[in-house]
Amino acid sequence: MRKIRLFIAFLMTFLVFIPCRGQSEYDLRDSIQMYREQVELLTKQLDTNDVLLATLRRRMRDLVMLKDSLIAANDLFQKELQAKNKLMDEQKIAMLEKERLVAEKEELYRQALANSTVDKAKWEGELKAKEASIDAKTREIAYLQKDIDAKEVTLQSQRENYTHLLTEKEHYRHLVDSLQKRVNAVELENVRKQEENKYLAQKAKDAEEKAAITLNKKKKVRPIQGIALRFFRTPQWDIRLTPETDGTFTKIIRNRNAGDIEFDFVTGASVMLWDLTDFFNGDTKVDSLSRMREIPRFDQKFNYDLGIYVGFGGSNLFKNFYIGPSFRFVDFFYLTIGLNICEYEVLREEYQPNQTIGAMLSIDDITAKSWLVKPFISLSIDLDFLSYIKK
Repeated sequence: MRKIRLFIAFLMTFLVFIPCRGQSEYDLRDSIQMYREQVELLTKQLDTNDVLLATLRRRMRDLVMLKDSLIAANDLFQKELQAKNKLMDEQKIAMLEKERLVAEKEELYRQALANSTVDKAKWEGELKAKEASIDAKTREIAYLQKDIDAKEVTLQSQRENYTHLLTEKEHYRHLVDSLQKRVNAVELENVRKQEENKYLAQKAKDAEEKAAITLNKKKKVRPIQGIALRFFRTPQWDIRLTPETDGTFTKIIRNRNAGDIEFDFVTGASVMLWDLTDFFNGDTKVDSLSRMREIPRFDQKFNYDLGIYVGFGGSNLFKNFYIGPSFRFVDFFYLTIGLNICEYEVLREEYQPNQTIGAMLSIDDITAKSWLVKPFISLSIDLDFLSYIKK
């Protein structure tokens, strides 16, 4: 009964820590879905930023074309202005020439009035010639004035066009500055989003890998660790000196670690032979009489299998072996019953515990190394469970 109580206490200690994996598995899937949605949202934002960059490039091209138009309009305006200035110079020369002719005509009148003896016909001819020259210069000045007026109209149109282009250029300059600021902010945001995207993608990948490892039913070999309860205690032999009535001492063999059971920390691997998940997670049935669905079993989301376990225990791994069939339950836990093959220090055949021995004998004389095969039972946990636990 004492052995059974110890085993039940040992088993209940481990079962207290069984996780509610159904809820954790849903949380893991929700996390993966959340990461994917965030990655899609970041991708859409990057597409929006690309559209904004394309708009800015188009605005920049429009601004360059506007700049070229301004340069061309300015060149035409300068040419028209130079032509007007040339016409005005010609008009000025013609007006000076007209003034000179008028002065010469007045001089001829004065000479004619002063010198009455001069041939009247001669003075009239010269005056008519001067008047004709003056009329020609007057018409030339009128034509030049018409050209100057036409040039002034053209220059006014050019000024209005140039002013419009300057206004549009200023508008586009402010627009480009605003877009440039937005683009700089967007580029910084893009860099941040890209880094965040990489981080979320890595998190999603890690979560998927963790889910794949956790939910992988086809994994044949799984490393496990746990506690074994073996039904043989490692002896620790000692020689006890017992005083006698005559003042002498006798040597008695004593085992300082006597008992029937012993715990050992074991590490090993379980190889799956049969997958029992479908057997334990069978579909719920419907009662033909009550037509009511049975209550689902609490373990319907877990995996089960039957395999063979090989492991090592204690401080000397190569002298302490464990082997036996193992039953995997609740995904991560393994119950194993088998044989422990271990090298112990035992008494030689001619000696027994609590036996009196000769005064000249020592521990080395009465003990020897021997391999013993004893039964054991162990409860272990899958090492993947450690990476599955949320930090």
